[in-house]
Amino acid sequence: MSAKKLKIIHTEASHGWGGQEIRILTEANWFRKRGHQIIFILPEQSTLYQKVSKSFQTYVVPFTRNTQLLDLWKAFNIFQKERPDVVATHSSVDSWVGLSGAKLAGIPTKVRYRHVSTPVAQNAFNRFQYRKLCDHIITTGDCIRTPLIDQFSLSPQKVHTIPTGLVPPDKLPDRSVARAALARELGLPPESRFMGQISVLRSWKGHPDLIQSWEKIAPLCPHHHLILVGEGPCYQALLDQASASAFADRIQLIGHRKDVYPYFRAFDVAILASFKNEGIPQSGLQAMYAETPLVGTQVGGIPEIIGDQVTGFLIEPRQPEALAEAVIRCLKHPDRKKIIQRAKEQVLNKGLANTMGSAVYGVFIGSLTART
Repeated sequence: MSAKKLKIIHTEASHGWGGQEIRILTEANWFRKRGHQIIFILPEQSTLYQKVSKSFQTYVVPFTRNTQLLDLWKAFNIFQKERPDVVATHSSVDSWVGLSGAKLAGIPTKVRYRHVSTPVAQNAFNRFQYRKLCDHIITTGDCIRTPLIDQFSLSPQKVHTIPTGLVPPDKLPDRSVARAALARELGLPPESRFMGQISVLRSWKGHPDLIQSWEKIAPLCPHHHLILVGEGPCYQALLDQASASAFADRIQLIGHRKDVYPYFRAFDVAILASFKNEGIPQSGLQAMYAETPLVGTQVGGIPEIIGDQVTGFLIEPRQPEALAEAVIRCLKHPDRKKIIQRAKEQVLNKGLANTMGSAVYGVFIGSLTART
């Protein structure tokens, strides 16, 4: 018997572009490829709107705190018109509007996603949202799931950990070719080597700690350059910090890159220096898939994908000296190849989009079946 085809509406208030928005789009594409109907409700100014409005049915709602009552009325009318099987909400403002509107419209399954490990305020409003307004909660890591269950006395059956899945490239670029291409891109000698971080340049991603650790790493790795791939609000501050370094000529901030795999393949070490808020980081999974060893911090969901010296290297956050030591240890570790292999196998077994999509579909269809 063929799987039931669903009509799913996603709401998202965020204007930015990062792991959360990539997860939403990846999941939407997975469902659409299998014949499900996907609809978005988004602010017109958002990056996600710019990416989906020409290929998905999309409604415009501002999702601001000042327009919540009007937004609720608009969302309610959209739900009444479309009659979706599932309404899935993702950020704070759109979750209040979307879940309330779906409840009023009698939508059978209402799902609140929680993507980051930022603590949720303990108050009556949030307790009502997580206990009464939504039927299920999907988190990207147990680091998010467990505190929600404890904080709001939720049934464990209501809260599901479904990590983001990757859509990997058909073929990874050859490592030496990727390294040579990056050297040419940056105008560096062909013998140059690289390490770095690929992430949005947000305050909590730990880039300042990474640049500080470079003061210890650079003298020990004379051919290496530190590459920071990404854009974000901290760009100028990081550029200023990098420019003041004694090794400024070997730190490059190169901006956003749509295809990150050639850069991970060019790196000898991938780093994620975050000190809060992480769920399961997609950049970490991408590094592992690219067969690049990963040094990460014991923050959020990072320890859920990195076993220290098993699938990567773990350190405490905000410790630049420890970060430098871990990078050097990673470069010289006798089991480096085995660590890379185990990390790749972990992603193949648990971290691909098909695993994610199948698990999400199971939550949706299980909820709908329980109501019949």
